[in-house]
Amino acid sequence: MRKRWGLLSSIMVVLLLIVVGCSSGGNNSSSEPAEDNGDGGTDSVEEITLRFVHWINEDSGKWEPLISQYEEQNPGVTIESMPLVENMNSQDYYQQLDLMAAAGEYLDIIMFSNLNDYVARINAGLLEPLTPFLDAEGIDINEEYVNSYAEIDGDYYGVPMKQVTNMILMNKNHLDEAGLEIPEQWTWDEYREFAKQLTTDDRHGSYLHIWHDMHSLLKFPGKPEGANRLLKSDGTSNADDPLVRESLELRYALENEDETSVPLSSILSQQMDYRQQFFTEAVSMLPIGSFMLSEWGQFTPEFEIAWAPWPQNGETDKNYTGVGGDALSIAKSSEHKQEAYDFIRWLTTEGIMEQKIWVPSWRNADLTTAVENIASNTSNPEALHIESIVHTLQSSEPIEIYAPASYITEVHTDFATEVERYLLGNQDIDTAIENVQARVQNIVESNQ
Repeated sequence: MRKRWGLLSSIMVVLLLIVVGCSSGGNNSSSEPAEDNGDGGTDSVEEITLRFVHWINEDSGKWEPLISQYEEQNPGVTIESMPLVENMNSQDYYQQLDLMAAAGEYLDIIMFSNLNDYVARINAGLLEPLTPFLDAEGIDINEEYVNSYAEIDGDYYGVPMKQVTNMILMNKNHLDEAGLEIPEQWTWDEYREFAKQLTTDDRHGSYLHIWHDMHSLLKFPGKPEGANRLLKSDGTSNADDPLVRESLELRYALENEDETSVPLSSILSQQMDYRQQFFTEAVSMLPIGSFMLSEWGQFTPEFEIAWAPWPQNGETDKNYTGVGGDALSIAKSSEHKQEAYDFIRWLTTEGIMEQKIWVPSWRNADLTTAVENIASNTSNPEALHIESIVHTLQSSEPIEIYAPASYITEVHTDFATEVERYLLGNQDIDTAIENVQARVQNIVESNQ
């Protein structure tokens, strides 16, 4: 008998059938009155509005001037930017998105932040396949973009926009004080040594957050091929991969043996915020995505920020890392799919460069210009060490991507439970690994 994920999928499908029924009678375009064309005939200009939903508020996204530029270049097309939440929390956004879909509200363009939530909406029937549009334009999406959104049953459903590369955020002032150079390629053993040298009476050298699918699996992004998640591409368990144990032992050593990374007990008891820890200089290094080039929240750094590649598992490895980001999709119910596609292609190429906020996934973008543009839009442009950022982006090799099974979130939840017991000293590594393997296998079997 299927468990709650199967039930959730069924509910989503039913809700989206309601969407199709409710939206089929709606039309989001209108024609202006006929105008004299000068020789007795008339011309009519179709006015259409594309509803674009996302979670980035106006202050952070600077959508209005960008959209005005597109509308000027494309008469008759109006883009309605609709941030569904003000707190810029993407998970809250997905809740609002699902409510809109269930209520049959009209949508054209939908923004996604990660592969898991994207696949869930594909499975629910919310999105239109984009392969026909890409083929008609003659575009190979993997040559045009650094693409972190896998093909699903032979089709692509999203065009990559913002590129988020996993890297190491570093306080360069702390590096200088310790006499350390910005690494251009290094291993996790060297990261551990850096953490020791950067730790003082006033700060920790490293910080790892409660994102156990990332910070408790530090060595997975260094695996260039094959399964690099807790589930393999066919949905079976990958919990017996030796890198699971190695990653957990590394985090445990940093927090509990070396005492150079903030212990999980403090993170949980004090409800620590990773931005606050880094920007108040309480920590020196933070493994995180490149979105932190500009997404500083309420903080303005008064020190120089450097970036290093994701550490490798072996000395002879390349700078392999996980690459994700945002993607734009077309709603299945949209009545203006070609116009939506045209806007998506512009926004993910010229548009994102004009926006000057994020690193583009577009391969034809000049990375140095993109990073300089990002810096110019921050509250302290001098804080970004441009050279190290560009080097890290250019030298990082994306690992293989594949779509996760629908029950990946349940796997991550159970994994986190066992990891925290281990990191808090309530079970040893052998017990933790045994429990993780058993729990993941149980989830897999219950979803077959």
